[in-house]
Amino acid sequence: MLIEDQNVKLLSPPLQKLKDEHESLRAMMNRFYEITEEIEYESGPRVLELFSELYKQISSFNIELNAHSKREDEGLFPMMDRRLGDKDQTIGTMEYEHRKAEKHLRDFLDEAALVGKDMDEYDAQTITVYAVQAYATLTQHFAKEENMLFPLAERILSTEEKAELERLL
Repeated sequence: MLIEDQNVKLLSPPLQKLKDEHESLRAMMNRFYEITEEIEYESGPRVLELFSELYKQISSFNIELNAHSKREDEGLFPMMDRRLGDKDQTIGTMEYEHRKAEKHLRDFLDEAALVGKDMDEYDAQTITVYAVQAYATLTQHFAKEENMLFPLAERILSTEEKAELERLL
C-alpha cells in the first residue's frame, strides 16, 4: 500500500518551471564537475586539454544560469520578499547565494582569460578550484530552493501572484 505524504503538494506551473530548470542546470553542472575531477587527477598536456573543455562548459553553463537567476531575482524573489516582510532573511540568503555562485564562475572565467595562452598545468588546476566552489554553492542552493523556497512560495503566493509570475517567466 502506498502512503501519500499530505505535506507534498504539486507546484503551480511557474514554480514547477523554475524547478525544472534546475534539472538541465544540474546536468550541466555534473558534466563540468566530472571534468574538474579529471583535471585534479591528470597531469601534463591532458590537464590543459581538459581545462579547455571545462572552459567551454562553464561558459555555456554561465549563460544558462544567468538567465535562470534573472527570472528568480526579478520575478519570484521580489514577490516573496513582499509577502515575507522586512525581518525575514530567506530571500536575502537566496540572493546572496546567487551572487556567491556568480562570483565563483566569473572568477573562473576572468582568471582563465587573464592567464590566456600562457596557461600551464598549475594555472589550470588552480583556476579549476573556482568551478568546484561554484558547483558546491549551487548544489546546496538548488536543494534549498527545491525543498524549502518553492514549497513556501506555493503556500504564500496568491493565485494572482502565481499568474503574474507565470507571465514574467
